[in-house]
Amino acid sequence: MNKTLLRLPFILEIILNGLFVLHFSLERLGKWPAYLENSLFDLLFNNILFIAPIIVGLSLVTHIKQSYDLDDFFRKYIFSMIIFVSMIITWGDIEFCYWLSVVHLFSTILTLSDHTSDEKKPISVLSEQWIWNLKSLLKLQPAQIVILSFGLIILIGTVLLMLPISAPAGKAITWVDALFMSTSATCVTGLASISMVDDLSLFGQLVILGLIQVGGLGIMTLSSSLIMFLGRSLGVKEQVVMQDVLDSSNSEELLTLIIDIVKFTLFIETIGAIILTYGFIQEGFETGQALYLGFYHSISAFCNAGLALFNNNLEDFYGSPWINLPIAFLIIFGGLGFSVIKELNQLISKKKKIINLTVHSKVVLSMTLMLIALGTLYIFFGEFLHATESMSLSEKIQVAFFQSVTTRTAGFNTINLNNFHAHTIYLIILLMAIGASPGSTGGGVKTTTFAILLQSVKATLNNQNKVVLFNRTVPDITVVRAISLFIISLMFVSFVVLVMLRVETGKEFLPIFFEVVSAFGTVGLSLGITPLLSVAGKIIIVFMMFLGRVGPLTLVLAVGQRAEQKGKVDYPDGKILIG
Repeated sequence: MNKTLLRLPFILEIILNGLFVLHFSLERLGKWPAYLENSLFDLLFNNILFIAPIIVGLSLVTHIKQSYDLDDFFRKYIFSMIIFVSMIITWGDIEFCYWLSVVHLFSTILTLSDHTSDEKKPISVLSEQWIWNLKSLLKLQPAQIVILSFGLIILIGTVLLMLPISAPAGKAITWVDALFMSTSATCVTGLASISMVDDLSLFGQLVILGLIQVGGLGIMTLSSSLIMFLGRSLGVKEQVVMQDVLDSSNSEELLTLIIDIVKFTLFIETIGAIILTYGFIQEGFETGQALYLGFYHSISAFCNAGLALFNNNLEDFYGSPWINLPIAFLIIFGGLGFSVIKELNQLISKKKKIINLTVHSKVVLSMTLMLIALGTLYIFFGEFLHATESMSLSEKIQVAFFQSVTTRTAGFNTINLNNFHAHTIYLIILLMAIGASPGSTGGGVKTTTFAILLQSVKATLNNQNKVVLFNRTVPDITVVRAISLFIISLMFVSFVVLVMLRVETGKEFLPIFFEVVSAFGTVGLSLGITPLLSVAGKIIIVFMMFLGRVGPLTLVLAVGQRAEQKGKVDYPDGKILIG
């Protein structure tokens, strides 16, 4: 097959589908030139429903010819197959065809550099994964790849949610709400500008669920596990990036960690789904619906997303232990971090003793227990005669425990937070800012950062020059990173709160402060102002959710990458008065 035939589907898509996208976009905006009506463009527009799927189909046939085997084909062109099948299923829907054409055209343009960078090589060996080639093309650093991967997933999710099939009949999702929900799901935040029940169809809910799973684990972890599942090996560049992302010291440990992440995730989510399914059956739901709700909320809980398929979240189940407790423990496991879960598994199987746990795991487990206990006791006694006054003792304990757990990055709620005292809400803000643990599906400045800060204060008060945790000295560079991360996060949250107060002039300080911290900590709790935000306010919160998901990680990676030293210079000490 010569080069011209190989390029024909690509050329046809750029020309025909590109013109169709341009025509439809201008037509919807009412800016299509009148003199072009009843022209060749209109003829193309009226027949594009038949042309677009054929062009994508020809592209797939060409890809099959270029691939070494079916394994290679499925690995590289699964996205085009999904688009093609969707076009066939929705045959006759002009708007659906338009959005699918936009998405596929965008993906085709992204792969252009791979086809033009080395024409002498077979296309099947030009790219193992487009994301790694894009890194080489733009000379991106690992931290930048993290940002790029999450940004791309958010973009794809936004386009999918804007499709007519994502909303119930007679409704449509605006671009800002689609962007907001896609970001919230991908960044496993849980804030919602629209109703998960009334404004999303089954397809839209499944799109959100897929974004939660991808965002919780990370697109790079998923892509790496998919490569290994298909029998391939990670290249040197991929291994370097993944070692930075997962904080792995060597390639052998990296591969084991990726496999364990996928294994533990599927196992925990499945067990949680089974228990929750039983819980929803006990609440009167039919088996099929209970099964759907069980799996949906299990994934949402373990990924610390907090998006529920009920308009009042989980407030109707505040007294149901078969729903409260499984979701609470799924949140805890999801917020521990995969390395800690692996050590707990070794502890349960008696392959490791408590005394042999790593310092990291000891810090994570101790801080998690301390924060949960603190939050539970404060909410229980602080709201005993207020928000939970009408509840029984067992219900009060369940609500206090559940809200203490979910406050630190999950976003579920079994009680209306507006019923809490202001001091309780402020405690929730502090817990949201701390967040989950490193390497987990949660956000915040992380429990280990908070532990190092506490020990730094203790060391200062005791006139010590070293930070010690569990009889181990914390490296000075780690202490500096923790302090830097905390200060930068504090500065950014303060600035965004200031901007939001300027943009949302009709809203009070506490709800806005709560919303910003919830977004930055990827928590998802709200005092009810999310759907009422202006377009500008929603965009700011979108940016805050994105920064909260990738920001702390990116900051740590950026600080950890040393600048190239041209020569080592030690400067003399200089005394500065403080305090």
